[in-house]
Amino acid sequence: MTVHVDAQRLREERVPPARDPVPFPRRHPADDVPSGDAPSSDAAKPAGEPSWLTKLLRRPLFVAVVLVPNLLSILYFGLLAAPIYTSQASLLVLNPKQNGPSLSSLLSGASGDSSEQGGYIIKAYFSSWDAFHKLAAPMKLADTYKSGDFLSRFGGVATAFQTSDVALWRYFQRKVEVTIDQKSGIVSFGVDAYDPGYAHRLATVLLREAVAHMDAMNDQQTGDFVKNAVARRASIEATLQHDLAALATFRNQTGTYDPKELYLSNLALMNSLAMKATDLKSQREAIAAATPGNPQADNLATATQSVRGDIASAAKTFPAMARSSSRYEKLLVSRDNNITLLGQANMAVQEAQANAEKNRYYLNVISNPSEPMTSEGPQSLMWIGGILLASLVLWGLLR
Repeated sequence: MTVHVDAQRLREERVPPARDPVPFPRRHPADDVPSGDAPSSDAAKPAGEPSWLTKLLRRPLFVAVVLVPNLLSILYFGLLAAPIYTSQASLLVLNPKQNGPSLSSLLSGASGDSSEQGGYIIKAYFSSWDAFHKLAAPMKLADTYKSGDFLSRFGGVATAFQTSDVALWRYFQRKVEVTIDQKSGIVSFGVDAYDPGYAHRLATVLLREAVAHMDAMNDQQTGDFVKNAVARRASIEATLQHDLAALATFRNQTGTYDPKELYLSNLALMNSLAMKATDLKSQREAIAAATPGNPQADNLATATQSVRGDIASAAKTFPAMARSSSRYEKLLVSRDNNITLLGQANMAVQEAQANAEKNRYYLNVISNPSEPMTSEGPQSLMWIGGILLASLVLWGLLR
């Protein structure tokens, strides 16, 4: 019996004492008794025992994890946080030549046409250094964004107290939010600022710069497609004009429009003269054989000699004619080749213009930048509630 009691006592001593999750006041057993038999309050609660709130405040972990962060959040979001105004606008970037969903876009539920691609182009431009550089000085971004509270302003805690151009660029990127609807391809963007009028002006200027950038990109793309084709066509046209001028100079110098036609004409003349000389010779021989000493035979011999002289004179022009004809043929072939190349160059220019038009984007503004009347940030109640919930959860895990 004594062994059993000692073993039970050891087990009771090993059991750790119960620990309340939150040190709220324990319920006294006297609470269950009737009110008429209840003991006095002095007997129910020992004198000098601290309340549950006092016990919480005496715990350093509770103060560090729950009390201090929530007091700071209430102080900042309730009194110090600067209001943030957002100017919103929406637009659509279209390419009529490329619009048309593909199988993959239909399966994924996206728009599948060029509007979504153009939306990402606009999104990339809004966060680019080029857009920031064009707005930094005219819109006085640094001076304006320094007017916020010490925590969220430029040059404060939000930028680790940095005031460089890169820090301002990163800060500006966080102030411009762009969203793209995957199904319709509509681009919506909002610009945050500490002043409603400035937010509207900044969004308007940013939208105007986006339209100008899209037009410049289209012009550059058109130049890339058409420039080389137009330059080649201009070079061929200049070469063709040079060939035509060389032909005109050749004709003025030789006095011949077409040496080939002159050669054929002189060749036909020589053939006719040769036939005539043969005929005269035959006649003279016949007359001389029939009537020796006939003076007509002498006349025929003289005429034959004259015809042979004409043949010799015509034959002397053939070497010079051959040289001029070769030069003329060279110029003629060059001209014909350049005419053919010019036709091909014109077709290449037309194809380049068609390709440039096919890749051209058009920006349509659906909604101009709004003029905010009330602030949309910093959503104080949501932040205070979130910090309270997070601190309580963290305290519950650490205690």
